[in-house]
Amino acid sequence: MAGARNEYWPVVRKPLYSRLGYIDAAFDLDNVENRLALAGECARKSSFRRGLPLYCFENVHGSARWPRLRSDLNMPPSLASARRVVVKIGTSVLTEGSPSLNQARMRDLARQCAWLHNHGREVLIVTSGASAAGKDIMGLTASAARGSTRQMLSAVGQARLVWHWDRYLGEAGAHVGQILLSRLEIEEPTSYLNIQDTMEALIAQRIVPVINENDVIATPQVRVGDNDSLSAMVAVMMQADLLVLLTDQRGLYTRDPRLHADAELIPQVDRVDAAVYALAAGTSTALGTGGMKTKLDAAAVAQRAGIDVVITQGCADNVILRLARDGHAVGTRFPKAGSVLENRKKRILTGVPAGTVVVDPGARHALVNRGTSLLPPGITEVIGRFQRGDKVFVSAGDPRGFARGIVRYSSAELAQIKGRQSSQISRILGYDYGDAAIHRNDLVLL
Repeated sequence: MAGARNEYWPVVRKPLYSRLGYIDAAFDLDNVENRLALAGECARKSSFRRGLPLYCFENVHGSARWPRLRSDLNMPPSLASARRVVVKIGTSVLTEGSPSLNQARMRDLARQCAWLHNHGREVLIVTSGASAAGKDIMGLTASAARGSTRQMLSAVGQARLVWHWDRYLGEAGAHVGQILLSRLEIEEPTSYLNIQDTMEALIAQRIVPVINENDVIATPQVRVGDNDSLSAMVAVMMQADLLVLLTDQRGLYTRDPRLHADAELIPQVDRVDAAVYALAAGTSTALGTGGMKTKLDAAAVAQRAGIDVVITQGCADNVILRLARDGHAVGTRFPKAGSVLENRKKRILTGVPAGTVVVDPGARHALVNRGTSLLPPGITEVIGRFQRGDKVFVSAGDPRGFARGIVRYSSAELAQIKGRQSSQISRILGYDYGDAAIHRNDLVLL
């Protein structure tokens, strides 16, 4: 294996991501082979693993080789199939304890994230450091600023922060899209879907979303509070496979390692409970807003949502790459509880639906027997008033309905496009949110 990898692993010609996407379900292998042939690549039948990306590599002689699979890497199966990865980078990592952003550290982390990106992974970066960058620009001390002063520093520093990410990721061949969020936007159903759609569009165009809290408008009532929590929200929203929380410690210890030389690293936490929280007491930093407790909060949220979590040291050499190659050896791992999709569907079943979408027998058959999305042509009636992002019943004339789902269009919009082809949505409304009225991942059969 090592010899084969050295022959053509490091020299990448082009990921076939944009042509093939990912193997997420049963597929026709001959069709994959034909598509590779049409792309001018050689292909042979081989064993595939569900959910893994295809890559095409070029050896040192310039000839195309059969795409390698992520299963070639030696790491746990759940991490081996981690297609979408959220990497949260804290202020203590970006500054390494100094008052300023550490440019060498930022460049190195950008290089590692870009490596994952260029090898077919979908990478989202949640970054802290705006306030620290603002203080450095304004020549202020590292003491915590309050209220509008903190917001002013974040406004000044955010421009510098994202400029650095754009520069360093660009050096490694990755483009950047900036997203600033607040709790209000995340919790409001319509803006939630808008954020989700925007990030999906960025990822589809092979652009790395760089995300931070919008401190300029974040009052205490709408603040997320820390980027650990924000990263968990993003991971859940985007149905990530893996959340990596980079900090100034190697992971979770039995005691605070800065105070106790006999503290031992805990390699895995199956469940975050009171005993685990007790280990994190008093571990905040001067520059950041979080500590180990907020990371445990984030790990608990993501873990329950079906997402693997790793807390590890951001300044360690090639930490992201070593995590991608050997998930056992880096930091503290919090294995997922269930799957992302199943946990999302459980949340759809909670709460009272705001209305009902009535469909024809053909649409019902497609939803129940073929697992499709609900498209406007199959809708016959819209009952009740609801907004984009609300939960609704799906009925075929039966009083209780046969499914629940999250609508991507409001009741007023669905009333205009019901029974019409998806290709007509933009002409009728003047805009569109995609072809589906309810996406299949947002639909639960009762």
